[in-house]
Amino acid sequence: MNNKVQFPKNYDRFIELGKEAAVQKNMTEAVSYYEEAYAIRQEFPLNYLLVSAYITIGENQEALRLAEEMRAQYLSCTEYMETYIQLLILNHRFLSAHGIINERILMENSGEMRSLVGLKKKVRQSELLYQQFEVKKIEELKQELSGLNRLDYYQQLSVIRKSVQLPQDVFFEVAREILVDTKIHNLVRSWVLEEMSRLHYKKEVDFLWRDAKKYTVIPASLSNPLETASYQRIVLYLEKELMHDNYILYLDLLEEIRMHFALLYPFSDRLIDDQKLWAICYMVSYNDTAATKYKNELATESAAKVQKLQQAIRNELASLTI
Repeated sequence: MNNKVQFPKNYDRFIELGKEAAVQKNMTEAVSYYEEAYAIRQEFPLNYLLVSAYITIGENQEALRLAEEMRAQYLSCTEYMETYIQLLILNHRFLSAHGIINERILMENSGEMRSLVGLKKKVRQSELLYQQFEVKKIEELKQELSGLNRLDYYQQLSVIRKSVQLPQDVFFEVAREILVDTKIHNLVRSWVLEEMSRLHYKKEVDFLWRDAKKYTVIPASLSNPLETASYQRIVLYLEKELMHDNYILYLDLLEEIRMHFALLYPFSDRLIDDQKLWAICYMVSYNDTAATKYKNELATESAAKVQKLQQAIRNELASLTI
């Protein structure tokens, strides 16, 4: 007969047992108890506790995966952000770390500048150590990226995402070449330029846009595609027209427009001078009622040009489908 007392699946009890195991330096057992608790209820204090335990036992990838579930909370204050930055460093995600700190420094007004500068130095020092001791790994990744133009779009996208593991200086070196490579897909080039913008790269770069012409831009001066005035105004108009009457269409259009603005980046505001007309043209492409409602707006040369451009973008995206 088994006389062992079985505790019920109690959230607080699992956390208590985990903390007891941690005090006894049995971190593997502590993690097991914390995971049991987290399966019951996902709360930030426990997430932070479990992430810290993962770091202690060297499960850095799992720690980052879990932290990303509550990324907003980790970035809510410097103390938690330091843990998140530490995780990015441990996973060699230096570009992500730089980007987060840069954005925080630009909006900083709460007396945290010294801590942020300290974090920036920590990331840079870790990068330098990584460059010193992981020369082969960096060269292998650079070599893989150098062959990007021999791959199809989906392979390019898969490989380019690995570039976040490069030290910042090396990434910038590789990125400048990618931005003007005619054999690299427009969306991939746009992704690289957006990443340089997020990292506040302040030097001029040449960028090959979807019209096959080169433009000189300063990444640090560019907005995120979804933060541009044209995107925000188009979405605001669609929200007003569709949010209550046709919510499914609204969501479908949002998904499509996000992809369109990735292709139009970074010149959407220059290209789109009538955001309402763009919103109308998006709606009438999928909604006959809207076509009737806006027949006067559509009976113009401007509307015809917008519809032609939107369809050209759809065709370009459709060509990516396997």
